[in-house]
Amino acid sequence: MTEQTTERRAHTSTRADDGYFGPDSMSWRLFADPASKLGGVAAILLQALNPDMMRLFDQTTSLYVDAAGRAERTARYIDTTIFGDREHADFAGASVRRMHAHAVWTDPRTGRELRADTPDWLLWTHNTIVWGVLRAADAFGPRLTAEEQDTFVFEQQLAAEFVGIDRSTVAATRAELDEYIDAQRDWMALTLPAAEITRTLRKPVLRGNPLTVWTGVVIQDGILSLLPDWALLLYGIEGRPMNLRSAAKTTRGLIGAARRNEGYEQTITELTTRVDTHPYRKVRTRG
Repeated sequence: MTEQTTERRAHTSTRADDGYFGPDSMSWRLFADPASKLGGVAAILLQALNPDMMRLFDQTTSLYVDAAGRAERTARYIDTTIFGDREHADFAGASVRRMHAHAVWTDPRTGRELRADTPDWLLWTHNTIVWGVLRAADAFGPRLTAEEQDTFVFEQQLAAEFVGIDRSTVAATRAELDEYIDAQRDWMALTLPAAEITRTLRKPVLRGNPLTVWTGVVIQDGILSLLPDWALLLYGIEGRPMNLRSAAKTTRGLIGAARRNEGYEQTITELTTRVDTHPYRKVRTRG
């Protein structure tokens, strides 16, 4: 038993439980891997191509003012539902459902009501995250068998229920997930709000430390390499296949180095400690 394993077990022994997934799950394995963060960004880029979702968020959230804060809260929500104990995972899901229920806007020109809790939108958001994590694993590791990929997709059906998605509507295998993502392209579009929040894809910031700038641009292009061809076309960057392939190769090396330096046990210890101390929503102590 390694020192980190002992440390993690000592820590998790003080928790109520290991949550809905646990140490032996594919969900812990993949969401603890550094590649999943890049897959999560790819998922956000896909989500931004849902035109009605972006119109609603443009009207009801501080999407541009606090983009970093929103990204941090989203990451904390995923960490809480995956690595937190069951009570905190349930509480995080209930909090997001309440937030979605209040995000409503009526188009003054058409009278059409747009709601964040629209089932198709929830399903799109969920499936892009699962797909993005798997695509990142395809490109940057860890190498997975077909059975392991299907297991991850199946486990994430439970994660879909946290936000109110009917489990029977969610993909159960990698093949079903790929088919679902491909089938959505006919109703996707690049709206002005989506163009605003993704403008650095077309014009990266090149100021600052040269090594930092280079690494950032390479990883950004590595993320773009995960997207389907139709999404690259919508974002106007489909003409850079050689650049993206080269960036993907370099990004794989960077992620591999991060994986070796951090190690799975160390990452799990850090994640569970952070979730226990700073969950998405803290469960108040009840008398």
